[in-house]
Amino acid sequence: MPKPLKFALVAAVLLLLGISAQGTAATWRAEITVDPPSLRTGSLALLAGGETEHQFANLSGSELIPGAFTQASLVISNAGTVDLSYQLDGAVNATTSPTAADRTLSNALQLSIYSGMDRKACDDDQPLSGEQLYTGSLGASASFAAPRVLRAEPAMATETLCVRVSLPSGAPEAASGGKMALELGFAGQQR
Repeated sequence: MPKPLKFALVAAVLLLLGISAQGTAATWRAEITVDPPSLRTGSLALLAGGETEHQFANLSGSELIPGAFTQASLVISNAGTVDLSYQLDGAVNATTSPTAADRTLSNALQLSIYSGMDRKACDDDQPLSGEQLYTGSLGASASFAAPRVLRAEPAMATETLCVRVSLPSGAPEAASGGKMALELGFAGQQR
């Protein structure tokens, strides 16, 4: 190989090595002192009728006929130490071993839940008033349009709900003799 060609090759390799050996080096350092806020622990306790599992005996409709309803008040309270929001988490027929009439009745019933109605007026079957939280069919997906807030301090916050179960006048005859054990689920979370 001629000498000028060798020289050109060596120069090209050295140039290539020189270009690839270039790099950057940087050292970064930042420091800041942070004063963390104090952490507060607490407890969540959502009660219905003053209990964690409330037997809703006031809501009775043993002789519910098409076009009729039954309603009763239900007090929801925050017995914990932190604010919470709660939500209706399903309204189902919890009858054990439901018959065809039980299922037909459950599908025909309409549920209405209002807030802000006077407790006595609700228990005396007065027309529903206040803020409508839910109206519709029974089902596992029944929920309020938005969660409700119950504060924990300065005292246990409560909210009275008026719960109405009605059987529309056009209910199917197959619902006759059906049994209903309404189970309302509520879920709470820290606010």
